[in-house]
Order: sequence, then C-alpha cells, then structure tokens
Amino acid sequence: MLKAWNKIDNYDSGKSSVYTWLNVIARSTSIDAVRLKRYQNIQKTDTLDPLVHDHSSSFISSSKIDVDKLTAKLDPKYKIVLDKLYLEGYSQSEVSKLLDIPLGTVKTRVRQAITILRDEVKEEKNLFFGVLLMLILLVLCL
Repeated sequence: MLKAWNKIDNYDSGKSSVYTWLNVIARSTSIDAVRLKRYQNIQKTDTLDPLVHDHSSSFISSSKIDVDKLTAKLDPKYKIVLDKLYLEGYSQSEVSKLLDIPLGTVKTRVRQAITILRDEVKEEKNLFFGVLLMLILLVLCL
C-alpha cells in the first residue's frame, strides 16, 4: 500500500483501472521479494570447488566421518529431500513441487532423516567437526 501511495502520481486512468494498477504493483513487489531472497541465498552459499580441488593438503585425518557412508544408510526418499534442501538450495515448498509430494511430507522426511542421522552419529566415536556443525544447523532450521 505504501508503494501505491508513493506512486499515486504515476497512475493513469486511461491505461488501466485502479484495481489493475494496484494488482501490478503488488505482483511486482512479490516478484522482487522472491528474487531478492534467491539472491541473498546465493550470496550466503560458498562454493566447495577451492576445497575440493586443493591438492596441497593430501593428508586425510582419520577422525573425519565419511558423509557418503553416513547417508548411505538413509532411505533414498530421505536422501533426495536432504540433497535438494541442503546441497542444491531449494526451499521446502520448492522441493514439494519439484518432487510432486505434499509439503507436510517434505517436512516429515527431513525430520525423520535428521533423527536417523543423529542416531548414526551417536554411534561414531570421532566426529568430523563440519558434519557435526551441519547437523546442528539442520536442527536449528527446523
């Protein structure tokens, strides 16, 4: 409403009705908000390329957890949801549309996958700090 109030001088009754003009302002504002959110998410995400392709540190600590081994015990329906959410950056509603499943099912699968991963991590003695941090962030996101 503030945008409409501030742009009232731009309204031309010859081009459209007040309803149509307000609708266009609301639609544009919504699109801008979605684009801004995506842009902010991209800015928050760091690429793993420098870490993956850095051959200078060839020593691998024995205290690191193999993420593939950890997630291998997950049912594929849980793994694909986690991959889409946390590795590919989709929102829960976008995953719901992409996989053609209800939003509640996406949320339930995430919660169940985190519970399974927690149980797996409890059995490990030496935790890789990055995976532990990721699990904490996953819990906080719920």
